[in-house]
Parts: sequence; C-alpha cells; structure tokens
Amino acid sequence: MTVVAFTTARFTPTDLAEFQRVAEPKLRLGHWATVTRESGRDFDRLEVRLPGVERPVFRFERDRQGRYNLAFNDRAGWYGIGSGSTAGECLAIWRPRAGRGVSVL
Repeated sequence: MTVVAFTTARFTPTDLAEFQRVAEPKLRLGHWATVTRESGRDFDRLEVRLPGVERPVFRFERDRQGRYNLAFNDRAGWYGIGSGSTAGECLAIWRPRAGRGVSVL
C-alpha cells in the first residue's frame, strides 16, 4: 500500500471548523460578503471580501511550515494582524472578548 503524505500547508478539518466559527456570524449578518479558498504547493488560504469591496480584505493562511497567519489588505498591501502555531491562536483577534465589569461600591 502506498501512503501519500499531505503537505503541512493544508488546513485540517479542525482549522476549517475554527474559521467557520468566526466566519458564520459575520457572513450571516452581512459584515462579510464572501470567503474563497485558494491552495498551492506551499500554502492554503481563505480570502475574505467585504460587501462592496472587490479585492480580498482579509487573508487567513497556513504555510508549508504549518504556521498560521492572518493579514489585512488596506490597498497599499498586506499587513500581518495575527499569527500562531494553531488556527485558534491565529484567529484569536476575531473572538469576542469578555466584557469588562464595572463594580459599584
């Protein structure tokens, strides 16, 4: 039997589920227009387009070393806004934060 090893640049099902948890409400509420996937030998990426914007604005990527990166495109180029050794760590910027409670004496 021949076993074909997949590149470490591919998202795992867990990675995609983690991204889906972030993307689903943003798509449902209309904050994001589309998410497209592009894969190559050295990368696997999801690109996010916003309503009324033709170019991708966010890019979530796994590289050939298995590292995750999140970038923002402001028309001048791509800028890193997140990274990590796991998808969850990289996407943490988009997770809701716990509210700060104000105590009243």
